[in-house]
Parts: sequence; C-alpha cells; structure tokens
Amino acid sequence: METSADSVEVAILDHDAFVRVHGRGTFKIGPSLKQFGSMVIERGCRRIIVEMQDCVGMDSTFMGILAGLATVLRKTGGEVVLRNLSEKNLFLIKMLGLGHLVTVDEAPQLEGLAENGCSLKVISDKRQMTEVMIKAHESLIDAAPDNIVKFKDVLAYLKEDIKRTAPPSGGVSAPPGPSR
Repeated sequence: METSADSVEVAILDHDAFVRVHGRGTFKIGPSLKQFGSMVIERGCRRIIVEMQDCVGMDSTFMGILAGLATVLRKTGGEVVLRNLSEKNLFLIKMLGLGHLVTVDEAPQLEGLAENGCSLKVISDKRQMTEVMIKAHESLIDAAPDNIVKFKDVLAYLKEDIKRTAPPSGGVSAPPGPSR
C-alpha cells in the first residue's frame, strides 16, 4: 500500500478497468498507471474508467500517460473515460487539446474499489521513470501538435538526462581491472 497522499487504486471487471486517483496525478504515480493500463489493454480491456473526484491536480506526465493509453485504446474501438473532473482538471485536459482523445463523464463516484481493488506500487527506478516521462510528453504532442511549444524544453532536458545516465557504449560496463 502506497503511503503517499498521491495514489491510484485499480480494479478490473470484464472488459473494463477502473482507476481512482487520490491526491495529485503526477510523474510519481504515472508510470505505475501506464504499466497497469498497458497490462489491461493487453488482456483485452476496451475501456479504462478513471474516477477523478479525489484528484486535486495533474502534471503533464500524468496527462500524457492518459493520452497515450487513450490513443492505444481508440485504435481498437476502446476509450479512456475521465469521470467527475474538477473545473481545474477539465481546464487542463482542454488546454492541452486532449478533449478529442478522452471521454469526459459526470457520474456518481465509483464505489467498491477499496474492497475489490488494489493500490499500485510506485515505480522508483529513475531511468524507467524518465523514459515514461519522455513517452508521456511525446503523447501530448501527438495529441495536439501545438503542445510542442509547451514541452520541447522538457523533452530536451529529459532526453539529455537519459544520455547522462546511459551505460557506456555497448550497454555493458567493463569489469574492474586488477588493482595495483
């Protein structure tokens, strides 16, 4: 169970996956959401329903992950449904041009996830998190090309960060030599 105030609960029922976001949807919990979303899509889920009533805000990485999942699902006739968005979160979705990718729904809050679902463990590997952040921002640009202006510097920084943390050429480090 995640101890942070920012967390995601998930459950699967038939061909629907359910997600409830608590606190902020950020780059810290986004990679876990992406991993879950990819897994349920692979298993045949055609709809990811995200309960946003308890979500106080989202960063661009989190929104990019939602955009990426929505893009994949749309190719198979599926969808990402965002339920009970606050005005602030609805504004963010519209500002980044994601309204055509996701379905916005006002419905009663999802009940029973706590009893029937589980919390996702936060991915803490820095390189994996950076790779997810790059893909999320690329998804935002794919969703609305005007977003390149907003995120080109972020992408440049993240790609440089990956280069700095990459292993030496060949991907394998040399064993330590004899000590003298």
